[in-house]
Amino acid sequence: MSSGVKPSRRAYTSPLRADQALQTRRRILESAYRLFAANGYAGTTIAAVAREAGVAPETVYLSLGNKRGLLEGVIEEAIASALEDDRSDGALASVGELPPIERLERIVAFSCTILERTRPIHAVIRGAADKEAFAAELGHRLVQERLTAQTERIGRFLADDLRPGLSVAEAGQRYCALVSPELYHLLTVELGWTAKRHRAWLTQLLTAELLRPA
Repeated sequence: MSSGVKPSRRAYTSPLRADQALQTRRRILESAYRLFAANGYAGTTIAAVAREAGVAPETVYLSLGNKRGLLEGVIEEAIASALEDDRSDGALASVGELPPIERLERIVAFSCTILERTRPIHAVIRGAADKEAFAAELGHRLVQERLTAQTERIGRFLADDLRPGLSVAEAGQRYCALVSPELYHLLTVELGWTAKRHRAWLTQLLTAELLRPA
């Protein structure tokens, strides 16, 4: 005899649908990256991103919200992809086994990979900051997150090899100032340096600035 109680419906998420949603989100972010880099924040619209990605504008709104969410998603995806690549090739995993200078070289190379991917979007954020309060806030938050992550790496891999009297916190601040998207833009875009030249110069400078003399 039936109790008259209907069985509850369990939430079910299809793995295929979840993967399709993830791929669509990535396609949107890749399209937004190209358009932001080419046209700036003001010159990029949700409609244009949707056309570039081959989706409806409603899909962009559902996936990332408004244009602010789109810009935040683009910079976060660029950073996350560099972190994922590092986890895949283990570039930092074996750093502790190397001499101090080679450890620093690996850390700098990792930072430069992130700079290469994020440089155009950092320029967009700086360009929007004068008129968009959220862009100024986003830029400030990214600085703090970058400082925290870079200081953590220095503490983990180089704490015992820093110059006498140089704390991990101070070393992190110096590293953050020199490995900045603004300086990277100046050297590689305005002055025409290659990424390889920038990385070599940065490694040499940070070796003298941070590490205990051999």
